[in-house]
Amino acid sequence: MKEPNLTMLRVRDWDANHENNRSRELKRMLWVSVPNDLSSDSFVELVSHEDGPAHLGVWMALLMVASRAKLRGFLVSGNGHPHTPESLARLTRLPQAVVSNAIERLLAIGLLENGEGKSHRENKLPPHPGAGTPRDTAGKPQASALEGNGREHHHQEGNGKERKGTESAGDEIKPERSVAGSGTQPFPRTVDDEEKPGESYASPEDELKAIYQAKAGTPITIEVLSAILENLELTGVGTGEFVAAVKESHIQNDWRNPAGFLRDFSKRFRSKTRVAAPAVTAAEAEARDYQCQICHSKTPGVGAVLVDGKEVPCSCASAEYIARHRARGIFAREEPPE
Repeated sequence: MKEPNLTMLRVRDWDANHENNRSRELKRMLWVSVPNDLSSDSFVELVSHEDGPAHLGVWMALLMVASRAKLRGFLVSGNGHPHTPESLARLTRLPQAVVSNAIERLLAIGLLENGEGKSHRENKLPPHPGAGTPRDTAGKPQASALEGNGREHHHQEGNGKERKGTESAGDEIKPERSVAGSGTQPFPRTVDDEEKPGESYASPEDELKAIYQAKAGTPITIEVLSAILENLELTGVGTGEFVAAVKESHIQNDWRNPAGFLRDFSKRFRSKTRVAAPAVTAAEAEARDYQCQICHSKTPGVGAVLVDGKEVPCSCASAEYIARHRARGIFAREEPPE
């Protein structure tokens, strides 16, 4: 069978079908969003084949590969070269013949397309219900920083009197310059002593990199940046929300150890920013914890008990409550039990 041309092969409508608000803020994906419409034309056509189940398995594996690529949504290797059926089979641990046949069918159905946006057929698979309108800020993936071995000592920031940056520039390797994707909306940039007013960043993550460099005097390493982003993902905090809190409450301080402070702050962001419950008075606590010892009602003035199989007002019941229920024929004329 003739092998399909894999030059910049990519998942069609990746941003609409396989990204959401959370994923667009993540640099490294540990999961991938997949539409669950089992009646869509694309899904039905994919599985309505003698090898449909196998091709569906290949499709899921290719989505996993595309989600972890530097050019998210593209079937390219770590060095940016297009994958081949052989390399995809090796990467996914699936038989090469099955992978090759599945790719041909995925191109024909329209789930895959080449880098120029051409597929054998228009894809009719609807966007994921939770995806919404694609954000412009998703853009093209940004070049990642080279990993360094930055050292951290104390998770704290200074009050303006300590010396800045206990991390040495020699402890970290300079990262590559981030490249903003085309069509991105600028993210407001922090105005700091070492930044120029009026400039903007492509994303909250880029602004976080700039804040770190301004405070530490050296670029942030992949190890530190990944730890911060993973902490935020695990606690359900958006990168934009985190950067906004850093700017609002901490940007004016001198940071003794920027890497340690940001990692600790991202790990305990919720507890450090969430407001404690309001103070409760004794009267409020008594009302909150109220429970009648006879009928066990937790609402003051409301209570009833059974006497000889009939419902009668409890001694805790208010006159208004008793009168209202007698008018409705619920209570007889018995007196409340002592």
